[in-house]
Amino acid sequence: MNKPPVTRHIIRPERWIFSGLLLALVLALVCGPALALPDPPPGAGAGHFDQGITVYWPYHASLMVTGFILLFSGFIVARYHKTKNWFKTHALLQVCGGACIIAGMAVGVYMVTLSGFPPLRNIHEILGVTTVFLVIIALALGYSVRRVHTAKTVVRISHRWLGRIVIGLMAVTIVLGIYFLSLILRR
Repeated sequence: MNKPPVTRHIIRPERWIFSGLLLALVLALVCGPALALPDPPPGAGAGHFDQGITVYWPYHASLMVTGFILLFSGFIVARYHKTKNWFKTHALLQVCGGACIIAGMAVGVYMVTLSGFPPLRNIHEILGVTTVFLVIIALALGYSVRRVHTAKTVVRISHRWLGRIVIGLMAVTIVLGIYFLSLILRR
């Protein structure tokens, strides 16, 4: 009795290059308009404050909270709700949550740029940017889990732990955002 030859999935670098270029294009389209804004006039400082933070913070907060809820729901599905189609549900929730997070960051960058405040000057902004990059890395690792065969265990464990860390960082960042918003709006 002859056994059929073992076929191994070959990782093609062009897939990764294409995926990376597609991700860079999406990020450029999302973040590009905010980065292309003109600088505020010299001496204006926070002169455009009424056009920036006070106008756009509800959109930023809504997108970030929606993304957090979707990512947390995807975590719950993967951890506690292993049904027949759990993986598809988990992946869909994570991708939608990641898209909301990236869009929320784009709104945040636009909001801060328009207000005239210098970027990355408080812990909320620094943690927020760090968390968004970690979300993107966690999504890429999740995408890789089913496609990488040589280091599958390492990729899976990294994806799981990074996902848990991201959810915790997001919760802290949201609380800090609410705190800083209350200081800015003096409420």
